[in-house]
This record gives sequence, structure tokens and C-alpha cells, in this order.
Amino acid sequence: MMDLVLRINGEEKTMNSPFISGMTYKKYLALKEKVDYLQQRPTIQQLDSLIQLIVEAFDKQFTVDEFYAGLNRYLFEEKIAEFCLIAEGIPLDGSFNPEELEEAGESEADAVPSDTDSTAG
Repeated sequence: MMDLVLRINGEEKTMNSPFISGMTYKKYLALKEKVDYLQQRPTIQQLDSLIQLIVEAFDKQFTVDEFYAGLNRYLFEEKIAEFCLIAEGIPLDGSFNPEELEEAGESEADAVPSDTDSTAG
């Protein structure tokens, strides 16, 4: 669940959680093909595209410019990362353990082909 509080016209406005539809996910994946928002610094155009997607996910309760102007720098980056995690399906309730994901990847990487010839009978 992601809450977003933006300062708009001098007042704090609270936005409800985004709706990550299949279409939102599809658009996010297309954006992520060009830049990994969690690992790399996006260009201004790439950042604008992601923020436009955030605006759409929040049912256009605010504009791209209001998102930029309504958050301080620290919260700006935090909310970008939070949205990306939600879009990727990673729960924000503390139940996600990245070490488990790494361990699963390591065990797959350590697999060694068998010396037996499966075609021999």
C-alpha cells in the first residue's frame, strides 16, 4: 500500500493507494526495458514517463508537475522507488526478503549438469 502526500498550493493533499492494473504493469515493463529505475539514474524524459505512469495509477488525482513540486527530494526518490516495487509485485509490508530471492538464484546458478548420458539405454 502506498500513500502519497503532496504539497499542492500550500496545502498537503493525501492521495489514495495506486491501482496497479495489468495495463499499468505493461507500461511499467516497457519503461523498465530502457532503464532500471531502482538501480540506475534515469534521464529527465525517462523520469517524466514514470511519473506520468504514477499519475495514471493514482487516477489522475494530481499532475506530473504537482508530483515534482509537491515532494522534497528525499521523499521524491522514496516514492519513485516505492511505486516501482509495488509495480514489480514486491510487497511493502515487510514480508519480502531479498536474501531468499538471492539464495534461490544462487542455488540455480550452482546447478551442474549430470555426467550421465540420458540418451544411453
